[in-house]
Amino acid sequence: MANKNLIVIVEDNEDFQDLYGVVADMAGFEVERIYDGEEALQRLEREPIPTILLLDSRLPSVGGPEILQAARSKEKWSQVPIYMITADLRGAQRLKTATLGEPMADGVIEKGANSIHRLRELFEKYKDKTPG
Repeated sequence: MANKNLIVIVEDNEDFQDLYGVVADMAGFEVERIYDGEEALQRLEREPIPTILLLDSRLPSVGGPEILQAARSKEKWSQVPIYMITADLRGAQRLKTATLGEPMADGVIEKGANSIHRLRELFEKYKDKTPG
């Protein structure tokens, strides 16, 4: 399918990567996988701009909050929906709340039993939406 939407999944755990990737593929998304924070920062410098960015809050080398801030500072990425995925829901909640000078995530998805249901809803919401 040449016209699939693109989702970039930044997650260092291969099992979660596989799980999220299968759910995204089943929803009709093309999946790009990134396993490291530094690689995610480099990805912000090139096309294509994804429809959605799923971003783990804790990553090797560079953390999710830093990547979120970098993405929000780039014009082409500023309108991309960014959802934080985390096992630490309380710690990630601050990323959903606007504070002076800090970027905000569009949502937080807790890793666990409900994450598949939440991801399906998320993918349905953004399917066939163009970035930017």
